[in-house]
Amino acid sequence: MMLPEIPLPPLPNVGAPFYRPLEVELCEDAARNGDLKRVKELVQQLLYSPRPSSETLKPQPTWLYSSITTAIERHDLDMVLFLLDENVTTPDDLPFEGAVRCRAFEILELFLQRGWDINKPLHRNEPPVLSIPLCTGDKEMVIWLLDHGADPNARCAWDFTPTSQAMLCAPLDLIDYLFNSGGGDARRGELLQYAVLRDKPDALDIVRRAVEHGAPINKVMYEDEPQVFWEREPFGLGTPLHRAAEFGKVEIVKYLLEQGADPLKLDSRGKTPRYWADIKGHSAVVTALIHAEDQWSKILRKESSSL
Repeated sequence: MMLPEIPLPPLPNVGAPFYRPLEVELCEDAARNGDLKRVKELVQQLLYSPRPSSETLKPQPTWLYSSITTAIERHDLDMVLFLLDENVTTPDDLPFEGAVRCRAFEILELFLQRGWDINKPLHRNEPPVLSIPLCTGDKEMVIWLLDHGADPNARCAWDFTPTSQAMLCAPLDLIDYLFNSGGGDARRGELLQYAVLRDKPDALDIVRRAVEHGAPINKVMYEDEPQVFWEREPFGLGTPLHRAAEFGKVEIVKYLLEQGADPLKLDSRGKTPRYWADIKGHSAVVTALIHAEDQWSKILRKESSSL
């Protein structure tokens, strides 16, 4: 019995939008091996030599983007410079994130010379690149970026800054460095909100730092930014006390109350902090808030009777 003939796989469609000539892959391999001479040969062959008639797409320098990221990983300044000169990428799309993560200081200097905006957000809802070394604990890179113009208060579309990110995950000594150097502004970036959400044993210490440096205690998140508030309101926006109560952080709840947090203030869903503590089953937090509500109500009654 004869087996059915298995058809051969189709040849690559050299006119397809995602087709890339072999030189693209070979150039990345040469970059990985640090072979600048071979990279130059392949770039010449791809971009400047006559192409086969079967190729309907004109080769683009940006097809070699992976080669420049590979060169960055190797800290190969000469190769990065050559590829930049070949317009493999533009000042608006420099692979600076990778350069920061692999601590390629000389290449970052080169990027600045080529027009890199050091305070450009990573994404619409992600702060600029300073947030990366803050959270990896790379103090040398933090200092380098600050010395070269990085703004710890530069935001993305939301009021979310590198200092905001630091509240979530940076080591305590780097947070102190930001505040003590005059960089971190506790009135911007919703710092207290993120300090409350910090999932580390030192969260209360970070909350204290934010409060001591002037972070507003009774501000509902994004209440002074109508567009962002509108975007995030369906998810529930409250004060730092709302978030601390929701996540059962009793010591932070007690500290915020001591600092004047309003236990009766309503969030964007019309709920008090105690409501969230109750539905989440945080009994110790509920007890603390009931007592605080009683004290707060007495103060309000006394103030109203004196008018």
